[in-house]
Parts: sequence; structure tokens; C-alpha cells
Amino acid sequence: MTETIVLGGTTVRVLVAQEAVTVLDVTLEKGTGSPPHVHSREDETMVVLEGEVELDEGTSRLLTPGDAGRVARGVRHRFANRVDGPARVLFVCTPGGLERFFREAAAATTDAEAAAAAERAGLVFG
Repeated sequence: MTETIVLGGTTVRVLVAQEAVTVLDVTLEKGTGSPPHVHSREDETMVVLEGEVELDEGTSRLLTPGDAGRVARGVRHRFANRVDGPARVLFVCTPGGLERFFREAAAATTDAEAAAAAERAGLVFG
């Protein structure tokens, strides 16, 4: 059974949640994405399925359906949906475990709880 997590304008469908890999099918509404952040635990590959997504790792590039971007752990990056409609992106994170951050962040009722979820996941925002 697929788990769905809603976090702001982002819908995360957890397709695979294993120790070795997490696979997420993420729908980004117009103007949504992630602020600059760094993963300390996992490498992240994103494949655009629908729409267009801007990926910025210090240099911005536009990813369209079929395009992929790989971000190694430790690299500061951000991404955003820059089109009028939703964008769908497949995220493959190795090793697995990132889905726990989305669960905890969606359940957070305060900024402090959300920050603690990010810290537990090895994410640094800003």
C-alpha cells in the first residue's frame, strides 16, 4: 500500500521505503519546492515526470520530463516548480530513510518540531 504525505503544497507518495533506498513520487504545486538545504546522509536523484522543475546547486538548470538531476550528499541545493500547473518528480534517495522526515514534518505543529525532524534526518536548511 502506498503512503501519501501532504506537506504544504507538496504531496509525497512513498513508493519504496527500505534501508537501502527510498523512492518518492512527489507532486509540487505551482511555486512550491524546497528551500536551500543539504543532505548529510543520502544522495538524491530526481527525475521529472511531468512539468518543469528548476534545480539549483549553485548553478540553476531547468529539468523537463525525462530529465534527471543527481545531487550528492553534502551539496547545498534547492528545487522549485516554475510552471503554471503541478509538476511530478520521482526522487530516489540512497541510502533510504528520508521518508521519515516527511512524516515527521507533516505531523509537526510548531517550527521547533519541524526543525527537530530535519535535524534527526540529517538535513540542514538555509
